[in-house]
Amino acid sequence: MASDFRQHWRTLAGCTIAASIGTFGLHSYTSGAFVPELAKHAGFTRGEMSLATLILCATIAVSAPFVGALMDRYGALRIVSVAVVGEAAAFALLGLIRANFPSYASGIFILAVLGVGTTPPGFARMVTARFDRSRVLALGVLISGLCVVAIAGPVWMTAVIQHLGWRGGYFALAGLVLLLGGGGVLLTRSDGTMPEAQGNTDESQSRARAGGYAPLRRPLFWMMLLGFAAPAVFCGGYILHLITLLRERGFSRGEAAQIQALIGVAVLAGRLGSGWALDHFPAQRVAACTAFVSGLACALLLQSDPVLLCIAALGIGLTIGAELDVMAYLLSRYFGLDSFGRLYALAYACLITSAGVSPVLINWIADFGGGYGAALITSTIGTISGAAVLMLLPNPPVSAAWGTIAETSSRHRLADPVDPATVAET
Repeated sequence: MASDFRQHWRTLAGCTIAASIGTFGLHSYTSGAFVPELAKHAGFTRGEMSLATLILCATIAVSAPFVGALMDRYGALRIVSVAVVGEAAAFALLGLIRANFPSYASGIFILAVLGVGTTPPGFARMVTARFDRSRVLALGVLISGLCVVAIAGPVWMTAVIQHLGWRGGYFALAGLVLLLGGGGVLLTRSDGTMPEAQGNTDESQSRARAGGYAPLRRPLFWMMLLGFAAPAVFCGGYILHLITLLRERGFSRGEAAQIQALIGVAVLAGRLGSGWALDHFPAQRVAACTAFVSGLACALLLQSDPVLLCIAALGIGLTIGAELDVMAYLLSRYFGLDSFGRLYALAYACLITSAGVSPVLINWIADFGGGYGAALITSTIGTISGAAVLMLLPNPPVSAAWGTIAETSSRHRLADPVDPATVAET
């Protein structure tokens, strides 16, 4: 394990730094700070801001599988390098557009298209290519960079917007992307040729074609995806709505931003804690517990006590922090690495589509039910149902060296535990 970190610390450090400005995460953790200002100065409604998030997520979702295939073919580092520049340009464009919703929605669409390569699948592909025995811990460290943005982003962006306005806020985000994204890419390049970049041989391409999207024919893939999507669709939207929800409860803008910043603290704990948990407990139980925590958090948001609201923010962040790492781990162990880029991109696309639907769904239920209470009750039930689905997943093989479930005999059914020894013999 230590040898992996000694040899490839540049890749891990570079990917961690660059992943901190990933399009979806950076927008998600700072968008709540823009809502009051855009509503005040541009006349945007809460529903329009929710729709903008859906546009971002849906566009990334459609683009991500294609970008994942490009990463499998040409190497993730090349795609990420181009995407960093594209994301910075798109944030700058948002600072220049007209203050009307059609123009803003167009800018969000461009941001998604140009920045899709900076979302986690590309960085996860580079890290999994370098790390094997310490893969879980490496994946946990990888996304921890975004956790820092999640912690500091709401407070920092609230202060920036207060002094420079919402246009200045988007220019600040563009500069941050160039600084951290560019620096991370250069550090990763200094680690030498990526194994995946050497994988354009006839043999590796043949393996990729053989694996392809074959796992999509297995109920296991869709069952896993359903379980992970439930917390995203029922709970993910509170990242956008939390500041508004807290302002309606009487909290000041600064107090609301500080409570939302706790999500980032919990995201970091979830990133690092998920690695430890996966080393000590069955992966499907870890996944189920993280989903259950977000369901409990939605129930706590029904309260007005500041302490309970802080705990709720921590619960939401814990699930967000753990789910990508756990999903990446399960995908790599269930189906191997030959098609990991495209499978993870597809799964990530479904996950962020769910996250994009979430604020729209929450807003619709809140409007229809007369407030956030009905939405929170629905979120609690839906998220806990997803936890139950994840609990039914089989145990994955301990090592990808044992092969993939998709390549094993058809006698392995969804309901049967996956025995690594059996897979090895197959």
